[in-house]
Amino acid sequence: MKRNLGKDDGHVMSTTAIARTVRAAPLRAVRWRHSSASFDLTRCRAEIAQRHAREEGRPSGPAWEHSGATWHWLDRELSSNIAGETGAVAIYDGAAAGLKLRLWAGASDGGSSTHEFIQSHREAEASHLALFEALLPQSKRTRLLPVWRVAGFALGFLPAAVSPRALFVTVEAVEMFVEQHYQSQIGPLRDEGLAPELVRLLSHCCEEEVHHREDAARLAAAGGGGAAAGSDRAQSLLERGWAAVVRAGSAVAAECARRA
Repeated sequence: MKRNLGKDDGHVMSTTAIARTVRAAPLRAVRWRHSSASFDLTRCRAEIAQRHAREEGRPSGPAWEHSGATWHWLDRELSSNIAGETGAVAIYDGAAAGLKLRLWAGASDGGSSTHEFIQSHREAEASHLALFEALLPQSKRTRLLPVWRVAGFALGFLPAAVSPRALFVTVEAVEMFVEQHYQSQIGPLRDEGLAPELVRLLSHCCEEEVHHREDAARLAAAGGGGAAAGSDRAQSLLERGWAAVVRAGSAVAAECARRA
């Protein structure tokens, strides 16, 4: 499905076409549109390159996008972003497969609403991923993306195969970490005042992740009744423990994406 997310030379381009164009010509002007937001990726890349040169502290040396260039703080953070969005798309692919399995097995709880939740969230995450793919050259991406795809699929499939509530609790935990992750980048960059377009892009992604967290929390709360008090308490303890594991695992995975 093509979405009117970007324009180049007066032509509307799909997310795949945008990413392909930027990989082929990384310095070409590309303007990104998602919903009501519009991002100048050429300006974002210029801001990243300027910060990279400042970090290098010397006038010569490999340019930011060169495969031999040193990775500094922002390079590592953006690598973790593209890994995270890759994993997020995979989570919803796994959730769709898990939901399909539950429905095939005869489950009747929350089929249509859960499917809508999965589809709408996946669409936003796919947009974020295409955005970072268009922004970052191959040399600035973690080599662990295949691992993120497998891990993300499993993280979505397993809870969705258990129950809609288990999926909502999982998504809420993931998005709680993602919000903190983006904020840890936005704060320092905003304080520096050297990358306003990149800050605006990251803030937009963060706002949508916050919406995902709130949506998951609302749906989890709406589906939480009907059990005995003791069972409720045991379920709550189990969910809190699972959410803690998910947040910790997300933090470890992000750190790996910064290093490899």
